[in-house]
Amino acid sequence: MMSVIEYILLPLIGSVFILYAIFHSMERIGINIAVNIRKKNLIVLVYIVITLGFALLGNGIINLILLLLIPLIGHFLYNNQRLFLVYYIGFVVAIYLTDILVMFAMQLIFENGIIYYADPNAYNIVLIVAVRFIEFMVLKILVWLIQRMHHERITGRQMISSFIMPTFSIVNLFSMMTFLEYYMSEENMFLFTVNMLMLVGLNIYFTSVFDILSRNNYLKNELNLYKQQQEIQTRYYENLDKKYDSTRKLVHDVRNHIQAMQHLYEEQNREAGGQYAKDVHDMLNQLGQQYYTSNQMLNIILNDKIQRMHEHGLTEDIRIADSDLSFIRNVDITTLFANILDNAIEAAENSGDKKIMLRVATVHDFITITLKNSMDTEPIRIADNFQSTKDNHDGFGLKNVIRVVEKYKGDVQYEWRDHYFITRIMFAV
Repeated sequence: MMSVIEYILLPLIGSVFILYAIFHSMERIGINIAVNIRKKNLIVLVYIVITLGFALLGNGIINLILLLLIPLIGHFLYNNQRLFLVYYIGFVVAIYLTDILVMFAMQLIFENGIIYYADPNAYNIVLIVAVRFIEFMVLKILVWLIQRMHHERITGRQMISSFIMPTFSIVNLFSMMTFLEYYMSEENMFLFTVNMLMLVGLNIYFTSVFDILSRNNYLKNELNLYKQQQEIQTRYYENLDKKYDSTRKLVHDVRNHIQAMQHLYEEQNREAGGQYAKDVHDMLNQLGQQYYTSNQMLNIILNDKIQRMHEHGLTEDIRIADSDLSFIRNVDITTLFANILDNAIEAAENSGDKKIMLRVATVHDFITITLKNSMDTEPIRIADNFQSTKDNHDGFGLKNVIRVVEKYKGDVQYEWRDHYFITRIMFAV
């Protein structure tokens, strides 16, 4: 009974567990292939069954070949981008190296008496289970690093939290084996196996819960960005509605305005007539929305922010070239321009010049965005970034700007010079 558990049952449980973890990790870092879920699960299941069958035969070469098939399965079932093939190979290499390093480390621990078991079977059992849980943690680290590289949703705190369950499993493993050293029996070994199965199940369950929580946090952030966009659009259309009412009133009185100007010119009062005409012209200009760009969302944002600039007595200079921004989602257009313009307005209104200049242009194969706002006091620089000068403010606006820029493989730089804060953003097209 004990030999069956030690040499067959526990290795099979561990192999199924780590293979599940590898395929789950492939799914976590990104999918771009639409494969029927049943077909995908069937292929993965057949692969796992074949791998377990050859693992029982103990042929190391065939087992290694089967392990090397994992990147190919990932390439055809999950993501066919070349970069992801490198990630999949990295998973396999990491598992292989972790297997070797953990066995070497465990051997040193036992040889030096740091942890001692009189029964050699206990040593083998601890080695099998510990290797699998440590491999599981290594995969979690790799997924975290890859997602961070792609600027996705997982944070360092979430990553540390995800280690709690596998760490507990390893500690629990050593505790149970210490107990079995004194009370070794087939019944206790059976209970130990059941406990291991439950720990594997709990690790899988908490991994799924962790994924759901991470996804919820991501969706919550997306929802906040959409709300920001909706608020800008709502203000924009409310202003249009107000200007429509004003237009109706002006059209209603237009006959009176024309007659008044006519009387002034008939009385040879050209100066008064010219001023009257200018006043009517200004009223008409105030009713219309300015056209800055063919990108509708950006045009809405600019009209909204420029109205706010006027309310704060700021002078704007906006020039938008015919640059194609269609590769950026509307919600990201909002995040990018609304945040940098809001920061510019808040800084410029407290300055002496009260000026804001925005340029969007296409230069060769790049789209450049340059925003300059007057700012009398140099902001505090931390590393390569500037610290927010607002009270009780953690700079989430600038962090979201950086997130959007990096999402589209762009670059953002900040500079303070001659009492102006300059934001430069560049995208390759």
